[in-house]
Amino acid sequence: MEPVTTIENLHEHIGNARELREYLSTDPHRPRYHLLPPEGFFNDANCTIFWNGRYHVFYLGRMPNPNADEWLPVLDHSSSCDLVHWIHHPPAIKPATDGSMPRGIYSGDAIENAPVPTLIYHVPNQGTCIATSDDAELIHWTPSPANPVIPIPDEPQEYHVFDPCAWYENGTYYALIGNKNSRPGYKGDATSLFRSNDCIHWEYRGPFYISSRRWTDEVEDCACPDFFPLGDKYMLLMHGHRPYGMAHYYLGHYEDEQFYPETHGRMNWQGGQLSGPETLLDDTGRRIFFGWIREARPWEKHGWASVMTLPRILSLNEDGSLRIEPVPELEKLRTKHHHQETIQLKTDEEIVIDEVNGDCLELKVELDPRGATELGVKVRRSPDSEEETEISYSPTDEQFKIDLIKSTLDDEVKYQRLTPQDEDGSERYTNSQEAPFKLAEGESLKLHIFLDKSVMEVFVNSRLCLTQRIYPTRADSLGVSIFARGGEAVLNSLDAWTVTPTVA
Repeated sequence: MEPVTTIENLHEHIGNARELREYLSTDPHRPRYHLLPPEGFFNDANCTIFWNGRYHVFYLGRMPNPNADEWLPVLDHSSSCDLVHWIHHPPAIKPATDGSMPRGIYSGDAIENAPVPTLIYHVPNQGTCIATSDDAELIHWTPSPANPVIPIPDEPQEYHVFDPCAWYENGTYYALIGNKNSRPGYKGDATSLFRSNDCIHWEYRGPFYISSRRWTDEVEDCACPDFFPLGDKYMLLMHGHRPYGMAHYYLGHYEDEQFYPETHGRMNWQGGQLSGPETLLDDTGRRIFFGWIREARPWEKHGWASVMTLPRILSLNEDGSLRIEPVPELEKLRTKHHHQETIQLKTDEEIVIDEVNGDCLELKVELDPRGATELGVKVRRSPDSEEETEISYSPTDEQFKIDLIKSTLDDEVKYQRLTPQDEDGSERYTNSQEAPFKLAEGESLKLHIFLDKSVMEVFVNSRLCLTQRIYPTRADSLGVSIFARGGEAVLNSLDAWTVTPTVA
């Protein structure tokens, strides 16, 4: 893009910006209360930090490359005082334009508990870099003159220099570097531990943990790691490239610079769009999660792409399993409310909730399965059911499912499979997202659903959350219904709120 050099040129840029803003506002799939880019594309949540009373989320945006007809990844920045209303800041870190960073800035993390706010990130062809800020609002960042502090080695090593995360503990910096480790016996997802006294000079300490094929396939990796204490355990959260777009985690214990996984879980399944997870610890001790929600449609012609998840609180249940909940701050966006009393659902019955419809909604639904083999909720439903997205649970199969077969009439929308078999040329697309889930004996199904135009986040009994993109084409695809199949069920309660927009 031509730089602004004259008043006439400035007016042209302002005019173009206004036209773009007007164009974006007419997109029926552009969310209204999620954090999203003001324009253009972003991907990984990349460094998150709570500082001076504000929540800061950094993510990979794009800037024009002055040396080529292409875009360069740049570290963009938004912040909020309440996790609901976000403002956009200038980019925190831009790649050098002298040709030394031809692939821009890649993913990283904020160093947790660092004495001064410090970002650690990857620069392709160089290695691990850091930048610090002495700005109360974290607007201005200064890359270290020592960068790269962990260079890409000239000769192959067992560690791989790639996406990092780091923390500061008892006067020592620790960093997890790379998504694989080549030491014999460490096949599959792995990352490597480094240690430093000054954040400049780093010592390689070896692989951080051993993964198991009972949980993950050998093709999987540990990209964009995030490591932190959670309750009486430690959590290692990560993004996976192969299969692409897999957000998953381990819970375990940590001692003597080694992590020992005890359980494994996933936050995304084939057909889902959650990637690039990141967390922060706020001043109340909450571990707050953000993730990148990808598109399932070609984005270039729409002028923007990608959304951040709603902030989620991660904690542990009494049995040590992961608990996932939306932050309560979102409740301030609730407006029009409808409460539905108990409804008995007959076998193979579907009931439309006439008082509830819309594309920016919050729903809380509690269902008792009784004898049903499948039950759930349909959203973004057209009156004739030509378009609808079905959210269901099968007690017999112990599977939770988002059925996407009728979500849209747009043939350009494609839901990518995430299984390793995709790489051998087999089917690359799917029409559902399915996750294993089991209700305890006598436990009801509790769904907490957020709809925001093309974004849907479904919290299931605070133990699971499925993230989905849907693109209905019909203006009347706004309805909500409940259903039961194979037996009777009971709707114990339904509460619905219209959600106030926070972005134009």
